[in-house]
Amino acid sequence: MLLRTRITLIVATGFALLMFGIWGATVLRDRVAQSREGELAIDGQTVLWREIVAFQTANLARILERVESSSSFTIALGFSDRPGVAAALRDLGMNIMEDDTYFEVVNADREVVFGDGGTTARYILDASSVDRALKGEVLSGLRQVSATQVIVLTTRTVELPALGRVVLVLGRNAALGMDRFARGLSATTTLVTLRGRVVASTDFRLWERAKLAITPRRPKADRMTLDGRIYNVTSIPIDDISGSAVGALVSFVDTTQTVEATAFIRQWAAAGAIALVLIGVVGLNVFLWYSFRPLESAIDVLQALSRGDTSVTVGHVGNDEIGRIASAVVALRGNVQALAESRRQRERVRRRQEAVITFELQALADAIDPTDREEVLALLAKGGEGSEQDDELKRVARVLHDLARRIVEQHTRLSSMVVELREALITKTKLAGLQQELEIARQVQLAILPKEFPPDARVAVHGQMTPAREVGGDFYDYFMIDDTTLGFVVADVSGKGVPAALFMAISRTLLRSTALFERSPAGCIRRLNDLLAVENEQMLFVTVLYGVIDLSSGKVTYVNAGHNLPYRIARSGEVTTVPSTGGMAVAVLEGFVYQQHELHLAPGDTLFLYTDGVTEAFDVDNRAYGEERLEELLHSGAAEWSVPELSERVLASVHVFERGAPQADDITCLTLRYFGGHGPRRTR
Repeated sequence: MLLRTRITLIVATGFALLMFGIWGATVLRDRVAQSREGELAIDGQTVLWREIVAFQTANLARILERVESSSSFTIALGFSDRPGVAAALRDLGMNIMEDDTYFEVVNADREVVFGDGGTTARYILDASSVDRALKGEVLSGLRQVSATQVIVLTTRTVELPALGRVVLVLGRNAALGMDRFARGLSATTTLVTLRGRVVASTDFRLWERAKLAITPRRPKADRMTLDGRIYNVTSIPIDDISGSAVGALVSFVDTTQTVEATAFIRQWAAAGAIALVLIGVVGLNVFLWYSFRPLESAIDVLQALSRGDTSVTVGHVGNDEIGRIASAVVALRGNVQALAESRRQRERVRRRQEAVITFELQALADAIDPTDREEVLALLAKGGEGSEQDDELKRVARVLHDLARRIVEQHTRLSSMVVELREALITKTKLAGLQQELEIARQVQLAILPKEFPPDARVAVHGQMTPAREVGGDFYDYFMIDDTTLGFVVADVSGKGVPAALFMAISRTLLRSTALFERSPAGCIRRLNDLLAVENEQMLFVTVLYGVIDLSSGKVTYVNAGHNLPYRIARSGEVTTVPSTGGMAVAVLEGFVYQQHELHLAPGDTLFLYTDGVTEAFDVDNRAYGEERLEELLHSGAAEWSVPELSERVLASVHVFERGAPQADDITCLTLRYFGGHGPRRTR
């Protein structure tokens, strides 16, 4: 594709995107304007309807003032003279026999004394409205008196000599106000109830054809097309005298001419924009064709030069950027001609140099190993048999490279053999010493752990540790603090290997020495944490569960510093976890205050403590052993097993689960079984 064509397509695409963006912005603006127009229509129609209702209720209030001041009305009403009351009202200019007028007189007992002049009262007001009116409140507004009748009414509370306090109620059909509302908007208006029944409409046929689905309690503004006409439809809720919605006033404003005129203008604007874009794209393509002619001529010259033809020249050179490119191509053509002559001269010099280098390589080949010398000479002879198209300098370079490679390979083989022998001797010596040191460290580490607990009739303790490497970071310990108090601990140092083993030895020594004079487990762990966290540059930490048991009562006081929760195995076989004390690992934060908890062991109860090497052991499928599998094992009769047997069964279960997978972490178990203060003497 030509460059001018690509530029034309890019510009055309830009125009298309610009027009699409303008069209999208116009559509969005129209939607926003339509939404805003609907909100303004709802607000304006709501205000207009309220003013119309206020105007009507004010007229009704003035009529009630004249009724109150009429002596003939008062006398006739006092004697319950209905014809007289009707005549008095007609004298005041109010014909209550008309269908659009409603009049009632309600006494303090909520009874209708007079209503519409007929024999049956309409009961315009409900009981709650009557009570409000009797208290002197003026009620003005709308009231639905039947399924299809809504009136505008007002009340007036007066004192009559014969009847006492009564409420005068005067109302007129709301359709009169709706007609005025329709004239004010130049619209077709329909009044509907909450159940969707039509109270009145200025064009009932239009309402039937529209078939609107409205929610009278919610205002709504929309646009619809009906019989080829476009209407702005607005629905506003109207309230009654109690403030609750009584229906909705729906108006249809014909906006066909305005919408069609707007659409016509928009279509012509779009057509004009498209025409301008097409004219601009075509004009741009013509301009680019005329401007790119010198560039095309320059390209022809460059293609000829690539074939070695220097006879083609540039026909037209302008003054713009493309003309300057053509001038540069003309200068390039002259330089190419000079370069061709210079290349011929260099070729003659190179051939003489290749002959000298070949002679020197043959002399160098005589000085190396006989086998290699024959191969190098054969390579030189083979290279000389090539066609005239072969690059002689490349052939000589290959021979030189091969000769240098053979010399370097011989030297490298001898040097590597010497270095490997020397390093092998050093590594063997270091490995033997390191293995011996690790074995000694392993024996020392296992030696510092307690082996057997002195026979005691009140308790039996057994511990077991299996390091993942030569040395490990787990440890356990148990020791007598006094004649009736036993201390026990299980801990896991972060990491593995020698650093963890050293930190383990330090932690165990400090814990045992601190426990002898600090009887409180919380205080003991706090002191241990402060000692280890002071100069912990390696950022090692250790999780600890340390506790003491009173052998005379079975009370256990313990602190859990971030360690796995141990299990309590009742003599009945019930297995439960020992609650955590909420402490963090030791050596993490200096000055941390640890909390301690207590529990009481009954004779025959057992505590099983372990490190995460048990639950985080993995099999060949990389599945973890997990706490659920451990709890299932303990539920299978741990209360009946001996103290050493319990640890051995857990370790055996882990090994069976691993199915030959390498041990991932140190495994440590500690089992403590309490027999009571006066139990028989036991050795396990």
